[in-house]
Amino acid sequence: MNIATEAALRDVIGDAHPITVDKELDNLDAHARLFIEMSPFLCIGTTNGEGRADISPRGDPPGFVGILDDRTLLIPERPSNRRADTMFNVMAEPVVGLIFFLPGVEETLRISGRATVIDDPAALADLAVKGETPKVGIRIEIDRVFFHCA
Repeated sequence: MNIATEAALRDVIGDAHPITVDKELDNLDAHARLFIEMSPFLCIGTTNGEGRADISPRGDPPGFVGILDDRTLLIPERPSNRRADTMFNVMAEPVVGLIFFLPGVEETLRISGRATVIDDPAALADLAVKGETPKVGIRIEIDRVFFHCA
């Protein structure tokens, strides 16, 4: 049988534990900042204007994601296969989900928000790796932040 409503699903799985709901923030705290600074890998989930979902990996040396302030991140776009699915999706539908990983750590950091593609050399300069500054990046305006246990 398909479950089609939130109420029907709650009848089966129950309500979320208050601890899991209360840990959600609308900005980065010190723990989330440190996790991002130490993370060498994330996945970004996007959808295009037709509802087709995509998840794309991103990785570089730890700290590769710029923390512009407590509500804003900047993910560099490195030269790759040039499909640019994530960036095209962001331009069509700006809502994104991120999950940051740390090797050997069971917790992950989940962030959701709204994204834009930027080409601001001044903003991207701090994200250079091996002397190469990215030409574009994905700027995330944060809506939700929370740690997810294993």
